[in-house]
Amino acid sequence: MMDVNSNKVDYIDANSLWMNEYTNWNDYNLFKLFPNLKIIDTVAFDYHASFNLPEIVKNNPQIKGLIGMDKLRKDGYLENIEMCAAEFNFDYKKVFRPDQLKQVCCFRFHTNDLPSFIEYFPNLKRLNIEPREESIVSDGVFYHGPNLSSLKILELGTNNFFEQFTGFHLMGFCPSLESAFFHCWTQYIYVDESIKNYNLRDLVIENTGLFSWSLLQRVLSKFPNLHHLGIRGIRKIKYSNLEELVKLLPELKILDLRKCKNVNHKSADFLSKYCIKENRSIVIYHNCENEPIEWPKLVNTREQIVYGFDFMKHCFYKTFNSLPVLMDE
Repeated sequence: MMDVNSNKVDYIDANSLWMNEYTNWNDYNLFKLFPNLKIIDTVAFDYHASFNLPEIVKNNPQIKGLIGMDKLRKDGYLENIEMCAAEFNFDYKKVFRPDQLKQVCCFRFHTNDLPSFIEYFPNLKRLNIEPREESIVSDGVFYHGPNLSSLKILELGTNNFFEQFTGFHLMGFCPSLESAFFHCWTQYIYVDESIKNYNLRDLVIENTGLFSWSLLQRVLSKFPNLHHLGIRGIRKIKYSNLEELVKLLPELKILDLRKCKNVNHKSADFLSKYCIKENRSIVIYHNCENEPIEWPKLVNTREQIVYGFDFMKHCFYKTFNSLPVLMDE
């Protein structure tokens, strides 16, 4: 949609339609123009009451994803939907059938309801949770529910400084998990290093710097086959810790320590010498004034929808608040 103050005429090409705020959408047959339309952001329909959104969704089976549920949560089963990003403050059992959703982004989710939610949607492939601050189960409440046997990507964020973060406990119920992103602003982290995840390849941890080095060691010891590690904001990592870190992770290929205050070019030089000595190849990104142009950039702008179920491409180099809402496979 064009800027609300724009007086420009509508514009359409092979891939997009830009409309003035005052255009009547009924002047266009959108689904004839875009027969492969797959994901709808329902917020856009707030401006155009003339469109019957429930009818559109139900009559166009190619639509697989929804962002927002305010216009749809009282209209019965949405049979074709597989991806949903919403505040799940409605009776989802009246909207979706069991095992229907494969990808969920939950805004302000009551995570104490997570066991029953997983029982209803046992085959989720991606789960992004932003808990309500007043009921943060990821902080201090342990998950005890069904396994998330199909889950490949887990993203969990919380800003609670004072409660215990139990996201690493939740990972123990995700035997197929390959990628994880945690935003946990606390020093109280529950870790059971006896439970290993051998499938995890990609891990990003955002923290305010309250992680100790010994705590980080315990966390990383859980993922012996990790290939890509991003750590943001942990001040207590020094270049002298790097040798022990890479020894913990014998399969490590990428180590992104940008935003870690004490990691600089000395760290990269040390790691380079270590890799030559041990016949290993590890790329390290670190804080520097003139960052090489070939380095992937850390991104803090959100793309609502991305194409391809690729954590390294769409998530690894972003902040938690910039992660995509839906990933169109």
